[in-house]
Amino acid sequence: MPKPLDPKCQLCSKLPTTQAKLLHGPQGDGCWNPKVCHNRRSFYRHRSQNNSAEIDAIAVEPPATYFAVLYLYKEPGDKPLHAMSAELWLGQKPICRLEPIHCFGLTAGKIRAYTDQVLQAFAKQYGVSLYQYKDMFEITSSYCPVRPCLLNPEL
Repeated sequence: MPKPLDPKCQLCSKLPTTQAKLLHGPQGDGCWNPKVCHNRRSFYRHRSQNNSAEIDAIAVEPPATYFAVLYLYKEPGDKPLHAMSAELWLGQKPICRLEPIHCFGLTAGKIRAYTDQVLQAFAKQYGVSLYQYKDMFEITSSYCPVRPCLLNPEL
């Protein structure tokens, strides 16, 4: 079994030789050995390059499935919803976006009905079946993109 890598030598290999000799030579901790350290430092510096060259890499196209995500702009905790938006993705790319809206005066029932309408609109537009949002992201209200906004009156 090979000898385990020395973390101290790994860190030392990243230093310039003069600095390594000062740190680990007679004035430092005394572990510098000129017969071994030059080769060992080279080994550690080039180890990651050598290992990555030995490993084959392949590219596999990720599955192209439709999914919807919901963005909720609100403060953390049990605070009211400030604004919301949604996106439809195909694989790794967003393909359709619902522009964000403020939720002032909307009840929880109206917000739920609206988010369901958004899913139905995405499904109808692209001929896919969407039953729920794949994920929901809560973003702090200070990042609200709707303009004008009560939180950002100067913008």
